[in-house]
Amino acid sequence: MTTSLPDTATRIDVAGILVAAVPVTDLARSAAWYRDLLGLDYVREFGDGERVTGCGLADWTARYMIALRLRSTIAGEPDLRGEHPIIVEAADAAAAERIRARAETLGIPATSGTHTDGTWLEFLDPDGIALRVVHSAAGPQRFLGVRTTADGGWAHYAEPLLTLP
Repeated sequence: MTTSLPDTATRIDVAGILVAAVPVTDLARSAAWYRDLLGLDYVREFGDGERVTGCGLADWTARYMIALRLRSTIAGEPDLRGEHPIIVEAADAAAAERIRARAETLGIPATSGTHTDGTWLEFLDPDGIALRVVHSAAGPQRFLGVRTTADGGWAHYAEPLLTLP
């Protein structure tokens, strides 16, 4: 079965993702971390009548928001440590470097690499959840599967393994 992206005539009219939400253990600590690293504004709070259980930080110019939810108030207490649920695109390599330099000033270590979708930097938030910043992103052009190998590396494959109904 060959899988390709739909042509432009059949795409849904979505301009992009506006909000990514992440469960965290300490709202204030995590909000300050994302605010300081990405230069976001603190723009929303959500509560249950007794305490603040979530908040939002935004860059209105770039048109995105990161919402943080207090992990202990979410059913099942989801844990995204070791994952990178938020991937933002830097305008170019120089912009990514400015983010890396800001992180260094804040004492936030970075890892980096290059893969099929672009060159990236990655930062771990206070909960160990990775924020990835990609620049020179090629974007998806066709299906691409990724799996870990026995030696801890990565291998790509071209045909989906998951059968969708």
